[in-house]
Amino acid sequence: MLPDILIAVAIGIAGEVAAHVQRLWVYRRTLYPVVNVLVVFGIVMGSVASLAGHLGASVVFGLGFAIGLAYELLNFAVLDWWYFPDDRLYLLRGKLACAVGVSVGWGLVPAAVTLLRAR
Repeated sequence: MLPDILIAVAIGIAGEVAAHVQRLWVYRRTLYPVVNVLVVFGIVMGSVASLAGHLGASVVFGLGFAIGLAYELLNFAVLDWWYFPDDRLYLLRGKLACAVGVSVGWGLVPAAVTLLRAR
């Protein structure tokens, strides 16, 4: 499981750097992306990826998507750790559309970990 967590952390770092450069979402405090990378990318999505051998890639994608969507909605409802400038993400407009769009990426994280670990 540790290799899955480390790969997920690396994906998280790359994703957060790319999002920062493109200003896709903005964190309200500098601590939040660190927590996001270590806990959600690393521990949560890395753990989900470790289930791929038993559940299959499509199931871990679905789990990652569902967990990611719940996390995005929790941010809007309670956490308020980040926001999407002008409630936009590329062509998507509105908070819910942004959350669903990013959740596709969340679903891809455990699937990508599985593929990278197999190399």
